[in-house]
Amino acid sequence: MKRLLLVALLPAVAGAQQKVLRGHSASPTVSVRLVAAVGAVRVVGWDRDSVELTGMIPKGARVAFASGAPVELPTGMKMYIEMPDDAQPLDGSLQLRVPKGARVWVKTGSAAIEVTGVTGGLDLNVVGGSITVHGSPRELRAESMDGNVVVDGSPEWMRAKTATGDITLQGGQDVGASTISGAIRASGGEVERVKLEATSGAISFASSLSRSAHVELETHSGPIDISLPVKSSLDIDVSTITGAIDNLWSKKRPAAGSEGRGMTLATSSGMEGARIQVRSFKGTVQLRPR
Repeated sequence: MKRLLLVALLPAVAGAQQKVLRGHSASPTVSVRLVAAVGAVRVVGWDRDSVELTGMIPKGARVAFASGAPVELPTGMKMYIEMPDDAQPLDGSLQLRVPKGARVWVKTGSAAIEVTGVTGGLDLNVVGGSITVHGSPRELRAESMDGNVVVDGSPEWMRAKTATGDITLQGGQDVGASTISGAIRASGGEVERVKLEATSGAISFASSLSRSAHVELETHSGPIDISLPVKSSLDIDVSTITGAIDNLWSKKRPAAGSEGRGMTLATSSGMEGARIQVRSFKGTVQLRPR
């Protein structure tokens, strides 16, 4: 069977940019690495056993491409866009199409990364841009220093991290998210194992819980807001060192913490089931009905 191989850098357009078109047949589970300091990167999973990179980059940029053995149907590919010295941080945009089951690693500077339709693995790293993932990849690692991270699916395994950006999540089987001053919002979907951590940022949790869910929420000074169904069979363990607990979910009143500092709240359904553990140094914790 004839294999597709496209390697092209098309003529410059508008005098300042040039088109990119690179493609190659690939394994359905190919591993693809892309390094590109452009303004936007879009990754699309499709029903073809091939990888295709298209887009616009500044005139004078260099495109490097390499694939591993076997040559006709490689299991690994690397792509690198080297920008000219006079390129602006947000110059250029790229679209990377990969087989749905591929593993994709993308690293860029200030780009907005958007991924749709990939069911394999994703490792996304950006400094000043945002990350948006549509769908439910098997594995997801997303890290942005200043931008927001949004995931609207339910990955089997997920780790999201920011410094100042917000993180918005739905469900997932094994979910971890951390930020310094950004906010973490988890709502919709169903979760199995969750750990959300913030320093000064706020945490808002309103996801559904599986029968054996284990949820950990932790902040230093940021507030924590938890929304739960009125009739929930679960164990809750909440404590804050110098903050306060506002329980609007049940009739049980919080108690003073050790040595009269802070507050604690513990409830038990008396049955084996979901568990929520909350820890804050001086942030306010609120439990409310949903």
